[in-house]
Amino acid sequence: MTQPPIHPIQPDWRAMFPAAERQTYLNIGSRGIISDAAKKAAERMIEGHWLADMSKEERQPMKVGCREKFARLIHADGPHEVAILKNVSEGINHIATAIEWKAGDNVVLTPELEHSNNIYAWMALRAKGVELREIAHLDGHIDPARMIAAIDEKTRLVTAASVTFTPGFRTDLAAIGQAARKVDAFFMVDAVQSCGILELDVNEVMADGVAVSTSKGLLGLMGLGFLYVRDDWLDRLRPSFVARHSVKSDGHESEYEGADFEYAPDATRFEIGNYNWTGIAVSDVALGELLQIGVPNIERHALGLADALRDGLRDAGLKVATAEDPARRSHLVMIGEMGSGDTYTTGDPHLNRIAEALTEGHVNFTIRRGMLRFGFHLYNDMTDVSRVLEIVRSV
Repeated sequence: MTQPPIHPIQPDWRAMFPAAERQTYLNIGSRGIISDAAKKAAERMIEGHWLADMSKEERQPMKVGCREKFARLIHADGPHEVAILKNVSEGINHIATAIEWKAGDNVVLTPELEHSNNIYAWMALRAKGVELREIAHLDGHIDPARMIAAIDEKTRLVTAASVTFTPGFRTDLAAIGQAARKVDAFFMVDAVQSCGILELDVNEVMADGVAVSTSKGLLGLMGLGFLYVRDDWLDRLRPSFVARHSVKSDGHESEYEGADFEYAPDATRFEIGNYNWTGIAVSDVALGELLQIGVPNIERHALGLADALRDGLRDAGLKVATAEDPARRSHLVMIGEMGSGDTYTTGDPHLNRIAEALTEGHVNFTIRRGMLRFGFHLYNDMTDVSRVLEIVRSV
């Protein structure tokens, strides 16, 4: 699909995000922030409910728009490959329950580096006799060689995060996707930590499915997400849940048209019940903003800031998780020892003092698996890097 012209990042983009002006916002790994224009779209949707003056004709273009824009963002073949859901977890579970599993089938993944929601859905398949092939990570990386070595003729699905939950390294998706394609295994990508910040071409990486939520890099709200399913797989997947939107029909969405039905021929077969219209209104605007500025420009901007922070933290004597291969580095910067703590504290008293000072200094960040995590997007600039380093050096 044709991408819109790419425009350089302008200083006024930061001003469109008040949260970035009022604090040092580096918490994109957990939750994004929304722009003024996106906020106005949400307010209009709520007002429409409040005054009961919003028609279906006003709402529908937003749904069509965000589906089409997300398809463009990930270079899908068309909006027919995109379902509008609630979150990553729903997308993953749709795929996990739509494949016709047989005892002896296997799933390949690296659980130590995945978010738990990309683990439990596959663990539940053990009840059907499905084997989980749990691959060890390599120095914090999802290792393509180890993943590929585990794939065989009984592999039905391979899954990987585009950027690992911790320590935030990019995955060589194309190598894994190519190996999965050779044995006709479904390649499922959890792209929630990268989509909207780092470029993703679903055809280039040979993804069969991609699950995201809009609440992080897509600069939307919680409670809305997208599921991409490659066209070749749509008719091969039988959803476990069915509702009016998910069946083929020419009638009104409230009408019952008989006992026999066919699933919708496109990805809407995975859409259940009414939509999160406020989330859709915000997403339609936010995706337009991302496409206008261009993800390649956002990626270049965010990676530059992340490298600057890594260098400064390293100079301050801290242990910084850094991929040796620059192509594996992301917009996330993490310091500390993975697994040395939890979601609230690290195993290092010095890092805990730094965390307290950062919080007192109005720096918004997170701790994950004992590591301090910072993340950059289009609204960040070098003042954010300087603020973190100033506080770290003071401690």
